[in-house]
Amino acid sequence: MKKLLGIVVLGLLLCSNAFAGWFDKDKIKVTKCWNPSKFNSYKEDEKYSSENGLTRWEWELKLKEKIAIRIMEINGQLKIDKFIIKIITDEFIIVTDNMTDMQFDLKNNAYIALETQLKCKFK
Repeated sequence: MKKLLGIVVLGLLLCSNAFAGWFDKDKIKVTKCWNPSKFNSYKEDEKYSSENGLTRWEWELKLKEKIAIRIMEINGQLKIDKFIIKIITDEFIIVTDNMTDMQFDLKNNAYIALETQLKCKFK
């Protein structure tokens, strides 16, 4: 009986991480975004953006606080903007600035705003 109980407890401990999702995290970082319709890779997009003054473009999605922070560095000037997270589902997070909605597609690792879709790294 003790062996069976031990096996059950060990099995629960080992498989509990199998169902861990995005909402087990308090924060999602969105980095290394690039436009696959214009560039073949992130490095190519990064080079073009850097030549045009944009050296950093990242997001921090604070799920429990329902706040999204965009961090940009343009021509050496740091710009930080704060947005409201309007909707959180298993597949999408919708962020708004009260005029435009921005979508973070968690399944496809994409950022979607207006007619632009970027591939990103979510961590």
